[in-house]
Amino acid sequence: MHDNEPELMLEQAKRLVARKISVIPTGGGLSPKAKQPHHQALKATGHFSLDREGRRRSSWKALQRRLPTLEELEAWYLQHRARGLGLVTGALSGYVAIDVDPEGLALVQSLGWQPHVLTPSGGMHFYLRHPGWYVPSNASKNKAALPPGVDVRGDGGYCMAPPSRNRAGPYRRTAERHDLTIDQVPLTVRVAGAEYRLREALGLTSPGPATGSPQPFSGAQVEEGGRVPVWLMLDRAERYAPVSRNRGAFMLGLWLHANGYTAEEAEACADEYAQRVYATKASPFSVGEAVTAIRSAYRYPRNQPWTRRVGGGSARRGKDWSHLELFVPTHCWDGGPNLIPLAYSAPAGRQGYCGFRKREVGI
Repeated sequence: MHDNEPELMLEQAKRLVARKISVIPTGGGLSPKAKQPHHQALKATGHFSLDREGRRRSSWKALQRRLPTLEELEAWYLQHRARGLGLVTGALSGYVAIDVDPEGLALVQSLGWQPHVLTPSGGMHFYLRHPGWYVPSNASKNKAALPPGVDVRGDGGYCMAPPSRNRAGPYRRTAERHDLTIDQVPLTVRVAGAEYRLREALGLTSPGPATGSPQPFSGAQVEEGGRVPVWLMLDRAERYAPVSRNRGAFMLGLWLHANGYTAEEAEACADEYAQRVYATKASPFSVGEAVTAIRSAYRYPRNQPWTRRVGGGSARRGKDWSHLELFVPTHCWDGGPNLIPLAYSAPAGRQGYCGFRKREVGI
């Protein structure tokens, strides 16, 4: 019944690529790895990296930057018989996908959204145009800012595309042909008594200029010329790596821009950032990827610079930073305008190093 499944995937893949939408092969069919990239097909067409033991690990990072060739498509589906199709989301393809599981259906139905794809699990996919700034791929399971059952596939992500299927059934395209718009995504929603900043959590708010007075930053010695030290912003950006190394690089670029560093100075930080975060995930992460994310941050209006406050608010330039109360804009953590206090303690042997740990605070 499904003997011609790879041929069907090939034809749909060619249609998507003709529309400048990037794709990857997935396991598909009855495979227990139906939603995962087809590792053999990718490695056979040169999409791999070597781990530290010299073993080949499939990678589809290149397909986030360029469209697959016809030769690659034919190799995936005619030679290696891949039975699934993944639509690469992000800036290249020009789309973001909101993936809603059954748990989140009541919310999207209350918003009046019309799905573009019905999933085998009973969920829905909604497509909207990529807004032009970095949109992280997040899941409600690992990002509490999202309502339950709502995931977003943005830069660095992909979603399964019809006519793919898995053991539960097929992905089905609906008759809806109008893209969801950002205006249809409310700023806030309330689910089960909890309020969520939905548009912001989905990455659909522009990283524009900050409003109001400059926000206090984590006091530490200031670089020559009064600028915030690079190592401090690197430390902060590194915290994003377990979720998204690209996101961390993008935030690093935003902070460097806000604090008076030129684009050239910022790009010079990419090597150290890449070295710091390389081992946080099994997949490779290059200096070039860090440069791209940092460079993209400089396309946006410059935010207001961080300022320093010690204790009750008096600034000082000394190098004794023990017992220092630190404050950073919440957007360093979850995109909000409020302030999160952090506790600081300087580890022995590293003068000026910022060791951060969150402290409970009512916000």
